[in-house]
Amino acid sequence: MPARSRSGPHRAGVVPPQDGSTTVGGVDPAAVPDRPVVRASDADREATVTRLQCAVGEGRIDLSEFGERVEAAYAAGTLADLAALVADLPPDEPPPVEIVGTQTRTELSSVFGDIRLSGPGAAPARASTVFGDVRLDLRGLRTDADRVEIHVQTRFGDVDVVVAEGVDAELHGRTVFGDRRTELAPVPRLAGTPRVVVHARSVLGDLRLRSLAPGESASRWRALVDRLAQRHLPPPSLS
Repeated sequence: MPARSRSGPHRAGVVPPQDGSTTVGGVDPAAVPDRPVVRASDADREATVTRLQCAVGEGRIDLSEFGERVEAAYAAGTLADLAALVADLPPDEPPPVEIVGTQTRTELSSVFGDIRLSGPGAAPARASTVFGDVRLDLRGLRTDADRVEIHVQTRFGDVDVVVAEGVDAELHGRTVFGDRRTELAPVPRLAGTPRVVVHARSVLGDLRLRSLAPGESASRWRALVDRLAQRHLPPPSLS
């Protein structure tokens, strides 16, 4: 490894003391530009060398140029000197965000029976039944995808898909004898959430896409009971 040097022309702003001159810590105030020069640390030099190692491994620079740049990196005095050595290289990209606790997207199917899914995890790619309802509660959806598409089908039954409030979602498809409804709360979109696209089909049943707040029951009967319980009934008369 080349010996580190902290002297030379790269130490911008440092001037030797001269008779009749005024210096502060070896720096001539008149030589300081409008934008202060930031000196490089050993960690800055090592980070630049690491980027150069990646560049030579990717074939962006050859070994001869790599050696020259590494020598210049260890001799650099300012951050500007280091930036010049990697100016023609692509910027460092942050590591991809890893989503833990996810499950592989599956296909759910039945013939005589309902399909119900809730809780954290990945959304199924497909869910189909013949005689039964399909109810998917996706409020616990975990994914790093920008777009999630789900294909849902039943012949005789309803399709009910629930997303969290603030998640953008779309409902596509048709039913022969039934209604198609989209009921999303008018709230700001949650940053980092995917767009959920539901493709649904039914013959005899409703297609419904709605959003609910965390903890709110997805059951219509349970929600009705909760609303009734929240009502304050007047105290009974003593007469």
